Parts: sequence; structure tokens; C-alpha cells
Amino acid sequence: MRSIRTMTRNAYKKHTNLLALTIVTIIALKLITLAPPLLLGTIIDTLQGHINPASNTLLALTTGLIIAGCIHAIITPLQIHALSKLVQRIILNASIEWITELISKEFSLFNSWRIGHFIKSVERGITAHEQLLTFIMTIALPVLLEFIVVGAAFIYIGGSEIFLSMTAFGIIYLAATHKIIRWRRKHIDAVNEQEDELSAHLYNTLNAGKIIKLESAIPTALQPLNAAFGRYAKAAVTTASSGGLLSAAKILFISLSTGGLLCWGVVDQLSGQPSISVGQLVAIFSIAGSYLLNISTLTEGYRVLDQFLADQRQFQSLLSLPDFDCSNRLARVDFQRLSELELIPCEVAGTAAPRLSVRRSLAFTQGQSVAITGPSGAGKSTFLEILAGLDVSTRDQLSIDSIPVSLLTAQAHLDALRYCPQQPRFLEGPFEQSVLLGGSSSPILSRAIRQLELDEIVATRQVSENASNISGGEAKRLSLLRLINKPGKFNLFDEPSASIEPRLTTPLWDLLFEVFAGQGLICVTHDVDHLHRFDRVIVMHDGVIVEDGPWRELVDRPAVKLLVDEIRMQN
Repeated sequence: MRSIRTMTRNAYKKHTNLLALTIVTIIALKLITLAPPLLLGTIIDTLQGHINPASNTLLALTTGLIIAGCIHAIITPLQIHALSKLVQRIILNASIEWITELISKEFSLFNSWRIGHFIKSVERGITAHEQLLTFIMTIALPVLLEFIVVGAAFIYIGGSEIFLSMTAFGIIYLAATHKIIRWRRKHIDAVNEQEDELSAHLYNTLNAGKIIKLESAIPTALQPLNAAFGRYAKAAVTTASSGGLLSAAKILFISLSTGGLLCWGVVDQLSGQPSISVGQLVAIFSIAGSYLLNISTLTEGYRVLDQFLADQRQFQSLLSLPDFDCSNRLARVDFQRLSELELIPCEVAGTAAPRLSVRRSLAFTQGQSVAITGPSGAGKSTFLEILAGLDVSTRDQLSIDSIPVSLLTAQAHLDALRYCPQQPRFLEGPFEQSVLLGGSSSPILSRAIRQLELDEIVATRQVSENASNISGGEAKRLSLLRLINKPGKFNLFDEPSASIEPRLTTPLWDLLFEVFAGQGLICVTHDVDHLHRFDRVIVMHDGVIVEDGPWRELVDRPAVKLLVDEIRMQN
């Protein structure tokens, strides 16, 4: 509940006026709802107590009852507006902070999350906090204020013992329903788990929708999805059935409470000296009915809320994952004019190879161009991610000018180590937003756009979702512009010439070597025809470095020739 306390404090600090307005409208609404039953009771007593009651008095009381209803009608939408505005403002601010916090998590976490599962968890987590806050503001707080207002009304009428009896019975009802809700929580968790699984399967199925249709594989593709639907339906039936116990408890509570109240009123009126009048009895019965109904609403709100508490806990577990940036890291670092990137021996489980093993220290100097090559599955991309400092398990083994990269802030890290992944990634929108991610253009960018023949795309097109309105080659060339526009001390590219048509390959390499001549340039590449351009070539196979040196010294070695032939066959 720490996040709710934080949101409540922020509401008090940032939305004081709106919070005050909300509480005032709630109290005003509770007070005005007392007027009709009290006026009705007075009308009944007036009619009973006088043979010829004054018409003006009855007319005034009736008019007051109508006016109270009109005021009630006016205040109700104001209360709903104030409550919803307060809740949504708090959730808006919190959601922005939560998403910012999630994006700041460790790079490796993004590779381990199942996207469909993650999106559903975030969506339901935010909804859970909204439901929790809504419960507090629209149900719990009004019931608390109603307890005070109704208690005062009963004391005024003369039924304080009845109010205390109803409240005690209400507490017993709330305790019993709490037990039931706690018992059904395991079934709610099962439904949530199956819903998350269903979302993950649905995302994966839709993501592969094109190939599924082309291969006429719809029945096969839908098998795991249909099985997930079945498991979800079974868990949902169990949950709905368990909810029947809560409905039975609510009916029992209302029936026993109103029945007991009615019995008390009947016995009181049949006694020789009734403690209250018939009109007061009608008023008490009306006010008590509303009060009891709101107590049952409290339980109903808690029941609905409990369905979201598992989502809230799961979302909080996501927010508690380790951040990429830490406050105790070095924000300002005075690197050397020509820096050195060093990786000491390490091992890591890779995605492209069973295990990547760096068996000796490797140093890369600024101004040096390095190619990393080898057949598919050799571990090249994993190795490049380690050099970019994206793997948390090896970040302590990576240093720039003897300063471990793990000690750098996110901004210092990313200014020093720039990384372009193999798969292009963009935001939606115009070039400055989608490709440059809001960064300003550097003087070299215009020439790079012309040299890569991207003038028309940059000038006229907006990148759509998943870059579906541009070709793979265009997307690849666009992705290179991000680092070209803002180079770092070391610039790492994963397959920069992949998916690019052959006539543009040479101009592309010319551009990269020209732009990054003064910085470190490290490229994973299968483009063996351009390896001679690099100052140094690292050859990998089965997760280890097998050769390292100038290409002219490596190209004639038998083992390297075999690997080059294998690379050419894969291309």
C-alpha cells in the first residue's frame, strides 16, 4: 500500500483545493440526503397529530422535500465530477512516473519480458491503482463521513442505540465478507494468471499472423490460444461461483438488519408509551436503509477491489526491479582525449551462442576501427552488447580509461558508448521524433541523408507503427542516422550493411569510416568484402574469439578461410 500512501500525500500537496472541494461535496450530499426522510416523517406526524392540519405547514414541508430532492440532483453530478477529476489527476501523474521508471530498468530485463504478458501487467497494474484510489475516494471516504452524519441524525431523532446496533452488525458483516474475499483470492490469482498467459499467446499469434495465413496454419497456430481460453474459462467459473457466497452474505445482512429494525419499531409503537413517533420511525427506517445499503456497497467495492490487488502487487514487483541508473554513479567523468575501452576476461550466457567466453583482456582505442565477424550463432551480437555495457553481469568487467562502466550514470554511459542494434527501432511520427528521438540535427546529418538516399523519406514521410510504411533497407539506413547525428567515444553497430541493397553498401561504409574517423568504430558484420577497411578484425566461432588482428594477416590463414567460406554461404 506504499504507492497508495504516496499518491494520497501527493493529492494532499498538489491538489489541495480539489481534495477540499471533493470532501465538501460529499458532506453536503450526505446532509441533503437526510432532509427528505426527516421532512417526510414530519409530514406524517403533522397529519397524525392534527385533525385539521394547517395547509400552509404541509405545503411548506412538501416544498422543502421537493427542494431537497432538487439540491440532491444538483450536488450529485458535482460530487461525481470532483471525485473522478481528483482520481484521474492523481493517476495521470502517477502513470507518467511509473512508465518513466519502467523504461529506466536494466536493458537485460527488456529481453526477458514476454511483451504481451508485460503490457497486460502494466495496463492492469495502472487500472488496479485507479480502482484502489477510486474505492478509497468514492466508497470508503463517503461511508466514513456518512457514519458521522447519520450517527448525528440518529442521536437527534433519538435512536442512538439502534444506530450503534446496526453499526456493530455491519462490522460483523464486513469481517465475515473479508474472510470470504480472502478465501476467493487464490481463485482470482488463477484467473489473472490465465489472463496474462492468454495475452502473451494472443500477442505472439497476432505478431506471426501474416506467415500463419500464408502457410494456412491457422488451426495449428490457434491451438495454444484455444487451450489458454479453456483454462481461463475454467478459472473464471470458479471465481464467479465463489462470488455467490458474497451475494448471499449481502442478502442476509440487509434482510436481518431491516427485519430487526422493523421489529424494534413495531414493538415500540405497540407499547403503551412509544419512544418515537410514527413519522420519526419512517425517517429512521429510510435513513437506516440507505446506511445499510452503503455498508454493503463498501463490501461490494472491496470485492471488486480485491480482484485488482494481485495486479497491484505484480505491478509493484515490476517497479521494484533494478534500475539502469543509480544516484551514486559518476555523473561527470573527465575521460582522456583519446580514450581506451577495455574488457577483462568474462563469461556470459548468450542469445546467439550457448555461452560467450572472453578468455583474455581486450582493449579498443578511440580512433581505431574494429570489425567483429564470424558465422551466424558465433556470439557476435552478444559480444557487441557486452562492449556496449548492456549486460549487467559483465558491466563491472568493462571500463573506459580504467573507470568501470558500472560506475557511470546513464547519461555518461550512453554519451561514451553509442549502440545501434541489428533490428531498427523507431517511434511513430516525423523524422526528428521517430529517428532522432527528439534530438537536434548536427551539421553532418544532411550530407549523410543525401549519401544514403533518404532525402524523400526524411522530408515527406512519417514513420508509422512498427515502421510498416518503409522498407527493411530504408529502415536500416534510417537507424544508422541516430549515431551519425550524435557520435559517442565508441560507436557500436550490429550489421550496419544488412538489408541494404548492394549499390549503397560501399557509400554506406565510406560514410561510416569518414564520420567516425576520430572516434572508436566497432561493427559486427558479415560483409567480408569490406573487412580490409578495418584496422582490426576479431573472428569469432562457437562463442569464443579465434583470431584477432589486421585482416591482411588473417585472411590467408586456413581456419579463417573456412569461416569466411561459411559466412559467404550464409549470406
